[in-house]
Amino acid sequence: MENPVRWSLKVSKQTDEALRAHLGQSGGRKGDLSKFVQEAVQARLRTEQRALGKSRQSPGTRDGLAEALAEIRARTGALSRSRFKTLVTEAVAYARKRR
Repeated sequence: MENPVRWSLKVSKQTDEALRAHLGQSGGRKGDLSKFVQEAVQARLRTEQRALGKSRQSPGTRDGLAEALAEIRARTGALSRSRFKTLVTEAVAYARKRR
């Protein structure tokens, strides 16, 4: 897992016990809970994207970038040029500050 992010989750006691029992029976080791959650989230996202009829490209690909830009242009088409520039400037400043 590259650049992991820490989450704090709440689940029912039943869910916790069932998952821990499952991981224990399958020889689970340290990190398996995180891996299980990550795989479950990714599977759910893929399922929902398919249900919406969107087979998105990975943003890391040229096609993915083109698709992302097209979506951004579609959502921001009603903004004035100056408002758009302001939003971009704020986003870039925020991203640089978070480094």
